[in-house]
Amino acid sequence: MPAINQFLCGECGFSLSPGWGGCLYVIDDDGKRVECFHPGEQATVGAVLGRDAPLEVVRARTGFNSESLCLNCLTEFTMDTDWDEPLCPKCGSEDVKTIRELVGRPCPKCRVGVIREIETGILS
Repeated sequence: MPAINQFLCGECGFSLSPGWGGCLYVIDDDGKRVECFHPGEQATVGAVLGRDAPLEVVRARTGFNSESLCLNCLTEFTMDTDWDEPLCPKCGSEDVKTIRELVGRPCPKCRVGVIREIETGILS
């Protein structure tokens, strides 16, 4: 079971979405990404693609949306780093990072503190 952690700046308290950094998704027949929440990921994939979907279909139509942040306007959004162009949906900036990429780096808000990943002890 994945741990649900907090991501925050120790200096200014700026925080990002808690969790483990993203969510599995499956693409439905209309091309829409359907989030597969833990612990029922496989059930959601089966409901969308069919319980007996061939492995190659499952691989082709699933991915991982990473929690991400625009360093320009501080908008949080999700993107699949394997497929999506790294662009902020609000301001169009290319200066975006996943939450995981921000850990250990300067806080994008105050630029003084560092983003830390803090274990909460909570498991999903």
